[in-house]
Amino acid sequence: MINFFLTLLFFTILFSHQIVDIPSWKKYFRTSYIVNESHDYGLGGYFRVKRTTRYTFKDLRVYLHFIEGESYKKIRYKDSSKFREWESFYNYTTVSIDQNSKIGVNLRYHGNQGVGLFVKDFKNGHINTEIGLAYDISDYLNDSAKTSYFKSGIYWDQKFTDYEVKFEIENYKQITDVIIDDLSRTEILLEIYFPIQNNLRVILGYEYEDFNSSINSINSSIFLSIAYYDVLNMGKLKNQLF
Repeated sequence: MINFFLTLLFFTILFSHQIVDIPSWKKYFRTSYIVNESHDYGLGGYFRVKRTTRYTFKDLRVYLHFIEGESYKKIRYKDSSKFREWESFYNYTTVSIDQNSKIGVNLRYHGNQGVGLFVKDFKNGHINTEIGLAYDISDYLNDSAKTSYFKSGIYWDQKFTDYEVKFEIENYKQITDVIIDDLSRTEILLEIYFPIQNNLRVILGYEYEDFNSSINSINSSIFLSIAYYDVLNMGKLKNQLF
C-alpha cells in the first residue's frame, strides 16, 4: 500500500504544472458563539485568505476558540495544483500549527501531502476526495519524534438557492508503531451558510473530533457565526506580489 502510494505521488508531481492564470482573491472574517458537548460556552474568531486560479489553490486560515478556560489556536496553509492533462486530479500539501488545551495538544506541528480527485461536479458545487501521508510532531519545540498517518478525506461543497452547504470528513490512521497511545482520529465539519447581504453570511456549524486515545476522546462543538467577506482590499498587494 505504501509503495503504491509513493509511486502514485511521484507521478502526480511529475505531471503537475504551474499555470499562468488570472488569480481570484477572497477574504473572510468570522466571529462565533460556540457551545461544546459539555454545554460550555465560548467565543471564536476565524480569518481566511484564499487565492485561486483555474489550476491552483492557495489557502491560509487562522482559528481562535476560547471556551470555559480552554483554548484552541490553529494556523493552516494549503497549496494544491491540478494536472493540466487530467484536470479532475490534483496534488496538495498542507501544513499547520495548532494548540488545543482541552485534548492536551501542546503546540503540534502537522503536515500532509497527497493526491485528490474531483469525483462529481454539479452546477453550483462539487464532491472531491483525497488520500495522502501525514505526520504530527506533538511538541515540535522539544521533540523531533514524528507520528505518521495514512490520511483520507471526502469533501462536499454545494450552493443552493437560499443557502450553501460545506461538509468534510477526514480520517487519520496511525501507521507508525503505537508506543503509548494510538493517535488515530476522525474529524468532521458541517457548515450551512445563509446570506444576509452581498458580503455578510450567518453560518450554523458543527465540528467533531474522535480520538482513539486522548484526555478527552471526543471533542465536538456547535457554533453560530457572522461572516464578513472581502475584509481587506488586497489589490495593491496582489499587483506587487504577482
